[in-house]
Amino acid sequence: MNIFLSFFVESLPLHFTSLSNNFLIQQLVQLINYLSSHPSMSSSSRYGQLILGDSESIEGNKRRTNTRIHEVFISFRGKDTRASFTSHLYSSLQNAGINVFRDDDSLQRGDHISTSLIRAIEESQISVIIFSTNYAESLWCLEELNKIMSCHRTKGQVVLPVFYGVDPSEVRHQTGEFGKAFQNRWDNPNRVILDKVTEDTRLKEIVKLRKVILQAASLAGFVVLNSR
Repeated sequence: MNIFLSFFVESLPLHFTSLSNNFLIQQLVQLINYLSSHPSMSSSSRYGQLILGDSESIEGNKRRTNTRIHEVFISFRGKDTRASFTSHLYSSLQNAGINVFRDDDSLQRGDHISTSLIRAIEESQISVIIFSTNYAESLWCLEELNKIMSCHRTKGQVVLPVFYGVDPSEVRHQTGEFGKAFQNRWDNPNRVILDKVTEDTRLKEIVKLRKVILQAASLAGFVVLNSR
């Protein structure tokens, strides 16, 4: 039986809380496969009705006309999902013939993302943001997110949020455990990245990042509240 998913770009996230991680990954891969096979189906579209499980969407990788270097960029917090959800999603996308970029943040040094990573985001057709409990604690993740949403606005890059073990509302408003992680980023004097700027500038940066998180978390996406 085909599974129909209405992809409303401006709607609240779609909930798949009762689905297993493997089934969710399967559906996400098929959605990405469809979107990468239809470059005209961009984030500027009001909505598109996608048929997941259809053989045509599975075979979509054979008909791709996308000329970007990467079809998918995955933004994630390594200590939360590297060895679990992100690893399985990455492998599934590769097995489906999808060109995917996954930055290994275990190898990162310093706070700010590199020029090559910025280029990888710019050259991707789709970005998958895996929001997890400690995502907003990492400036690296927040800078990736800011760049992704910039490409979403200026290039029409498709953005698909995945809420892994966090409630979408808590992400949008930076409350709960997600909010604590975000606040910890700024409250710990040893981790403040703008240590040589004025308090006013620091507060403006916080407001900007809160807005970016809200915008990203308000897009249609996938929710897995049970991350076991």
